[in-house]
Amino acid sequence: MAVTGPIALFDSGEGGLTVLRHLVERFPRERFLYAADSSHFPYGEKSLSDVSRWFMAFLDFFTEQGARAVVIACNTATAAALTQAQTVSPVPVIGVIRAAVVQAAALTRNRRIGVLSTEATFRAALYPQELHAIDPRLQVVSKPCPILVAMVENGDIDGTHVEDRVHQCVDPVLGQGVDTLVLGCTHFPHMRAVFNRVVGDRAHIVDPGEEIARHLTSEIAMVSGPGILTPISAWTTGDAARFSTIATKLCPYIPMVTRRLSWHNDCLTYPG
Repeated sequence: MAVTGPIALFDSGEGGLTVLRHLVERFPRERFLYAADSSHFPYGEKSLSDVSRWFMAFLDFFTEQGARAVVIACNTATAAALTQAQTVSPVPVIGVIRAAVVQAAALTRNRRIGVLSTEATFRAALYPQELHAIDPRLQVVSKPCPILVAMVENGDIDGTHVEDRVHQCVDPVLGQGVDTLVLGCTHFPHMRAVFNRVVGDRAHIVDPGEEIARHLTSEIAMVSGPGILTPISAWTTGDAARFSTIATKLCPYIPMVTRRLSWHNDCLTYPG
């Protein structure tokens, strides 16, 4: 496929910016488009059927924007919509879960893997399914941590109060002997410094965004080499000014121009 249209990334909010960050660092000359369904945030509390329906509307939007590939930078949306999207999309659609489980399975030495996620990803049980498909002997300890998602969405990513919350999520999982911990929600790597302090050398940490950046080159042709980053075209179904403010706090070196999308009868509308 010719290198023409942008790479589109999708999330329910600011979480997928962690994936965008890794991609921008690796491919600064590439063109990216980021879209957030902020009006339906948090996806982790929604049904998978609703999430799938909303993502498919965004897939139509990405097609209209000329995207040459779509990254579902959201674990919940990956669990809900990846299979359907790959069936109907004219361009490659890539989820965050597969790359993460491959890396986790490669890193573990005692075959005990922990997964922190949203409630919806936890209920979908896709991480255990994917990990057991690689190695049925793997033991998976899963824990939903919705409070961390809400904190990140408010730009709250460090400090002793954040560390306390991360301990509440991490310690019960590490207490079951896991040696590898998957950050199974793209919001969580925004707190990576806190996770590093809390986990220490007790376990490997797997960030799906890092793995997607490595994996993407095997799926599509990427514009490589050094270059000057052009402003990212960002879209949100929520408050564009608020999204821009939080995005700037989370990724201060990534320039963005944010515009608003609106829902109308399950379809997305936007200024021409």
